[in-house]
Amino acid sequence: MKYLLLTLCILSSVAMATQMEGFGANYYQDDSSIPNYNTNKNLAPDVIVGDDVYAMEFSSLTDIAKTAGVTVNQGNQASWLCLTSKGVNYWFISDNEMGQGDLTSIAIAKAEPQENCTPYKSDLSVTVKGIPLQGASLKNFSSIFLNKPNGNTVQYCTNTKNYGDFTQMNCLQFFFENRNIKGVIINQITSN
Repeated sequence: MKYLLLTLCILSSVAMATQMEGFGANYYQDDSSIPNYNTNKNLAPDVIVGDDVYAMEFSSLTDIAKTAGVTVNQGNQASWLCLTSKGVNYWFISDNEMGQGDLTSIAIAKAEPQENCTPYKSDLSVTVKGIPLQGASLKNFSSIFLNKPNGNTVQYCTNTKNYGDFTQMNCLQFFFENRNIKGVIINQITSN
């Protein structure tokens, strides 16, 4: 009987896992063919939700959820929440392997109806100083970075800190459609 209860608990948590949909699902793609360029630009985002400012890997999804009045979704690879404001969807993401509930990624794209995106009426903005995150043309975008994107996806990264054998990087992964920015995923990565 104990084993049956344990099995049911394990299976029910897997069945209840909620994966991101729409543009946010790009977070799950691990495509090594995407061009990756180093840049010396500051790629750290400024994140404002309501009256609060949040920082990658220092702010928890629970705090953002509390401010927004929503719950955190639990997926197999990541915990996340999605807010829609002024025609834009924002996915706030914590990687399950390393994130421990802290904000590790943000996906941003023009709003498309998403079942798990909650409308948010208060202040909501994610910006990276001097870099357009939405709607800019490829021509305007190319004047910002030395390496011009050749395809529909490109990633730019910069090292921010070293911790012994580990390096922390901020990365912006841009997705293009019809020569305009369709969306972006902002990641803070720690690697060795």
